[in-house]
Amino acid sequence: MMRRYMYFIAVGLIGVTSSCSKFLEESTQSEVVPRSAESLNEYMMGDAYPNDFALHPEEPFLNDDIQMIAYKQNELMYPAYTWQPDMPEKIGGLVTVSSWRSCYAAIQACNTTLDYLPKMMGEQRFKDYVGGQAYLLRAFYYFNLVNLYGMPYNDPQTDPHKNLAVPLLISGGVESDYKSRNTVAEVYAQIETDLKEGIRLIEGSGQVYSKYRMGSEAGHLLASRIYLYMDKWNEVIQHTENLMAGGYKLMDLRNWGEVKPLEKPVISINNPETIWAFGTIGDVIVADSLVYRMSSELMSSYEDGDLRKGIYWSNGITRKLSTADIGAAPAQSFRLSEVYLNRAEAFAQLYKQGNVAAGQKCLDLLNALREKRLKEDKYVPWTLQTVGNDLLRHIHEERRREFYSEGGRWFDLRRYGMPKITHLSFSSASQAQKFVLQERDPSYVWPIPLRVIGLNPKIVQNPLAEIRQPQ
Repeated sequence: MMRRYMYFIAVGLIGVTSSCSKFLEESTQSEVVPRSAESLNEYMMGDAYPNDFALHPEEPFLNDDIQMIAYKQNELMYPAYTWQPDMPEKIGGLVTVSSWRSCYAAIQACNTTLDYLPKMMGEQRFKDYVGGQAYLLRAFYYFNLVNLYGMPYNDPQTDPHKNLAVPLLISGGVESDYKSRNTVAEVYAQIETDLKEGIRLIEGSGQVYSKYRMGSEAGHLLASRIYLYMDKWNEVIQHTENLMAGGYKLMDLRNWGEVKPLEKPVISINNPETIWAFGTIGDVIVADSLVYRMSSELMSSYEDGDLRKGIYWSNGITRKLSTADIGAAPAQSFRLSEVYLNRAEAFAQLYKQGNVAAGQKCLDLLNALREKRLKEDKYVPWTLQTVGNDLLRHIHEERRREFYSEGGRWFDLRRYGMPKITHLSFSSASQAQKFVLQERDPSYVWPIPLRVIGLNPKIVQNPLAEIRQPQ
């Protein structure tokens, strides 16, 4: 529809629209009329939720959790794996462009929902529930976009109020003007606003919803993640408080029983840890398991008796999700284990500032998680005497072990200071080359696809690294 074409011109991409769902009746080429709040809620599941597109499928190939183990001619992800500055064009525009395109398409669905909602028939409580989802999802997409195309918020050497991120569009109406990039701080401010409003509306609605819907608990978890990235430790603790006392509980791998990923995957609404289940297999390394596996460094970091070896992964391949019916089962989730680790990291930072009591609170959280992950005869609690000066390193490593293949490692590396990474890439069946991503390398911020810049002259490209050659 013309209104959506104009929207995508504004952000620099044309010709991509979300589908016209049943709730919309096309009156003219530029006008759509919603039927009901119930149908609008259904429309959101089809157009606003990340259930039929990958958020950032190249992310796993960029980080240090992966290594190439075999040669494959014309390997699609080679430009991502070697951090090439022309990654969007090298991949052919099929993958990297979609991270920009698909997030903005979903944002448009959220904006359209919020624009139409006041005019809809239906109980106000249900309308608040629908609107709350739209706010939370919009925050979620902007969180992903700002951490792909902008500098880390907490980077000590730059200013988030000056660093460019992505254009903010918060209306579903026609956008005929070109939009320039907002700053990292401006995008985070909008995310905070959306999270607060989304949580308020859903909590006030009293609606019961499934784990396939982004509810107020998922909003609190996302908020804790946002504030972790902003170095706002007290806010992290605040947003995880209720989740710790809620109806979720850590899964006990000691009682997991027989490992059957197709029947009992870790990423599932049946997992007692799951707060929100979503996503597609495109964000998880499965299809390329003959070429890429978990890095040997990460494999060796698991303690003796860690039950995640075998349940979470085997032979370097994830076993967290069911691949029996690709597209039908969720591939990602918000889980209670992240609540524990986000909260532990916030307490560790307060401990670092001199709050001794926070150090013990941090360790209590870490040990509670580790106790559910290690064999009973192998579990030894950590103490302040043994890890006190290294709390943050232990948390970062535990986070890496817990969330392998679930996405987010790239974002973590950025907020940890953008460290140096080395990848070995096979140029033939018998020869490997070494590629290096230097500390604070420009490629830690993704290049904006040239097609986007070509359509919107106000979009300024990020600083680019040179074409990366093997060392």
